[in-house]
Amino acid sequence: MSPFILTAVLLAALLHAIWNALIKVSGDRLVVMAVTAFSTSLLALPFVFLLPAPERASWPFLFLSMCIHTTYMTMLVRAYGHGDFVQIYPLARGSAPLLTALLGFLLLQESLSSNEMAGMALIVASILGFAGERIGGIRQLTGAALGYSLLTGLCITGYSLVDGQGARLAANSHSYTAWMFLLHGMLFPLVAWLRRRGQLFSSARRVWKPGLAVAIISALAYWIVIWAFSQERIAPVAVLRETSVAFAAVISAFIIKEKLTRMRVLLILLIIAGIVLLAG
Repeated sequence: MSPFILTAVLLAALLHAIWNALIKVSGDRLVVMAVTAFSTSLLALPFVFLLPAPERASWPFLFLSMCIHTTYMTMLVRAYGHGDFVQIYPLARGSAPLLTALLGFLLLQESLSSNEMAGMALIVASILGFAGERIGGIRQLTGAALGYSLLTGLCITGYSLVDGQGARLAANSHSYTAWMFLLHGMLFPLVAWLRRRGQLFSSARRVWKPGLAVAIISALAYWIVIWAFSQERIAPVAVLRETSVAFAAVISAFIIKEKLTRMRVLLILLIIAGIVLLAG
């Protein structure tokens, strides 16, 4: 993996941790996510007209991605409603890379070097270590939080593989990304409207600022990732992106004021070691 792609994906990881923290601490998370999706769709609209249309072969991937991203956002909102940021985020993100690497190997015939496999294994084990941490001998994770987090991770695996392949077939990864944001930004607000009915618009007026901020940050983060998918093998990029849990741990300690224990510091260092192996 080139130093430029490595740096770009690490930036995307940082941005991803930031917008997830904003979702966690903002009021009605479902409404914030709906505002985010709609705003992202509006932001993508000019690019849809400016960029060439994606190749026809990528359109089935675009529609499948729209459905998976909508499910992902729904599961993420529910997960954050049942657990702490420092637990939910690592579990959701950490359960995805192993599945992504396995399916990428089985379905896309992607090869991995021994160093990359070691780095991926170390990163995945470290990320899952965050989720399994106990405080005072008590595991800080409910069954609902666990279930929704794993479903979120499954969605991450799905859209990583779908968008990675779709971006390659589109001939222009930026065109694919613009259309992907436009489509899923239309569907999720409908889901939110069905759940909130008459409350959606009044609630949206109260949370439009964090929703817009999340839209800008999340769009930039995933735009970088899809571009990286089109330049590199999907599995290493997907795993490197999940190093966002290291950034999330710092954010949880200094912004959300959750405790940064010695174990969490150790896990962050192990993730960094995995990045070195992956980059080598």
